[in-house]
Amino acid sequence: MQKTAICACILFVAQHVALAQTAADAGIQKPVVPAAVAARQQSFIPMTQAQRLRYYFNSTFSLGTVAVAAAGAGTAQLKNVPKEWGQGAEGYGRRIGDLYGQHIIVQTLMYGSSSVLHEDNRYFRSGESGLWPRLKYAAKSAFMTRRDDGSTRFAYTRIGSFAAGAFISRSWQPRSITSAGDGAVNFGSFVAVQIGFNVVREFFPKIIHDP
Repeated sequence: MQKTAICACILFVAQHVALAQTAADAGIQKPVVPAAVAARQQSFIPMTQAQRLRYYFNSTFSLGTVAVAAAGAGTAQLKNVPKEWGQGAEGYGRRIGDLYGQHIIVQTLMYGSSSVLHEDNRYFRSGESGLWPRLKYAAKSAFMTRRDDGSTRFAYTRIGSFAAGAFISRSWQPRSITSAGDGAVNFGSFVAVQIGFNVVREFFPKIIHDP
């Protein structure tokens, strides 16, 4: 129940961010852009297609992504989830393959769709001061993305890829975790991990930075 509630809250926030962005794009609501944000937009340089492809490979097949999958598999191993995969080396290997397979699906879908829709899903530091404003910016950035002109909008390609990866992976997983609720929990985990990485990127850029 707790995980379902968290996922519902994330979906609620995502929906309202999307609605606000749609209204802004339609001219219903045009918020005043702060000077600092305007300056960031003006200094923004969009990726070339070659840079976008390199970013895809670096963020999909790096040692860091394998390490994250290994850590997540270790946690699932301790919880024995899913139970059908059991324990031991075989169960651990299946869990790593599952998590890394999901990661590849998400990143590949995000690469293709962001190329078409001209979205830049890298993380850009806020440039703001103070703990709370920077935390809010990091959390919001999970749902927002840059466009080639430097403006920001709802991250259709990131959130859509998270949802697709969460539900596509149900096709190879055992029956105990293939319900719609399990997919929603998986989607919520993707978003929560993205927010966590954003916080680290914001406050400790030397530890995690976009390639």
